Amino acid sequence: MTSRGRGRPPAAGKTVSPGQILTEALAILETDGLEALTMRALAGRAGINPMTIYHHFDDRDGLIRALAELAYSELAAPETGNALERAHSLIRAYYATVVRYPDLTLAIFARSCLFPERARRITDEMRDLLAEHGLSSQKSVQWTHILVDYTHGAALAAAPHSKTGQPATEAGLTEFNIGLAELFETIRRASIA
Repeated sequence: MTSRGRGRPPAAGKTVSPGQILTEALAILETDGLEALTMRALAGRAGINPMTIYHHFDDRDGLIRALAELAYSELAAPETGNALERAHSLIRAYYATVVRYPDLTLAIFARSCLFPERARRITDEMRDLLAEHGLSSQKSVQWTHILVDYTHGAALAAAPHSKTGQPATEAGLTEFNIGLAELFETIRRASIA
């Protein structure tokens, strides 16, 4: 006698990995937004039974948490350069991710239980880089919050909006980079004062 795995069998005998499900879910997020990301829509796009998704992710929150981990998984400061240059590069990469997945970012804001561990590591890495640059522990924390909050606001304002069809703007990126340069110049001056 063979034992059967948890959940229903996949539609039409098709098997799918959690990574494949997440890839399809990110595609839905990019084109149609978070509201369109239902288990049924995702299953249809992946060609699987909706229960297969529940087999890999306990619920929609689990799916969104896994999506956030995937979206932020490759964000890290470069290994070369001085601490401030590396921090600047990290926050620009974070901006690009928030612009790419604005609905995911908003979902995380709405439900703190969805906050991905990788986002916490990014925040910690930013704080550590600012401390390495010479800011006090307290100032490193304060400037990390300022940089992350500035990045969220600028990225969400510049992000494409699936409901309106409005594309991300180059002007938004330019304005973000100008403001970011001013913030990092202030940090640089504060560390030598």
